Amino acid sequence: MKSIVFASLMALSLAVQAKEGGNNDFTVCKADMERLCSSVKPGDGRLVKCMMENKARASSGCQAVLARKEQKEKEWQQHQQSKPNKVKHPQ
Repeated sequence: MKSIVFASLMALSLAVQAKEGGNNDFTVCKADMERLCSSVKPGDGRLVKCMMENKARASSGCQAVLARKEQKEKEWQQHQQSKPNKVKHPQ
């Protein structure tokens, strides 16, 4: 479940940044994604999963982007776990 959430967040982030253009995380990792994951069909977080699995083979710039994404995911998960459970139990 965690990997699905992470993949979704990263894919959304890359899509938004690609739309905005400029020197962003997508452009930093684009060449690596094409080189390392060209045979992967886009969708359902497959490209993100491929990039994370090949992080060690990516360029140093892309490795830094992926590390930041990983850190943001960990922070998000910690935030989610720290929220009080608001589920009402039947009485």
